Amino acid sequence: MSNKCPVCNKAGLPDFRTNLTICPQCNSDLKPFLLLHSLSKPMASKGNKLALIGVGLLAAVITVLYVNSVTKQKRSISENSRTLIQFQDSLKKLQETLAKPQLVPSEVKSSDNEIVIQYKVKNGDSPSKIAHFFYNDWSMYEKIEIDNNLKQPYILKVGQLLTIKLEKE
Repeated sequence: MSNKCPVCNKAGLPDFRTNLTICPQCNSDLKPFLLLHSLSKPMASKGNKLALIGVGLLAAVITVLYVNSVTKQKRSISENSRTLIQFQDSLKKLQETLAKPQLVPSEVKSSDNEIVIQYKVKNGDSPSKIAHFFYNDWSMYEKIEIDNNLKQPYILKVGQLLTIKLEKE
């Protein structure tokens, strides 16, 4: 009880910063000092702790998701590079096969019932177009494939020689 009134300096008042007090000498209400003192106290509320825990958990989740996405991205990059290398190898092999000229036997055996024609492929030709020209039936392209040892998928090159076998009438 050694507190003094801040207005009239009367001694012997109860602690006006913790209790609601009115000064008996000057009749001053000391409630504002109680409110000011309660505002100046640092509040250790549960809300602040929960917010801090929530922010920490959110940061941990974001970190885990980021690390996970980075590792997935690295894995997909390595898989894509392996696939790309395989495709490049396959493409190289296909280009080598296409670069080799297909061997046409120099001696074409023909029977008495067949006429054998050596046809040179022109720009825009396809097996069905050639079959339509010689056999008047586009579906006879399979016979041209069999006679010339062509296997799907193939590409006819301009200048390539094809053996066309026609039956005598």
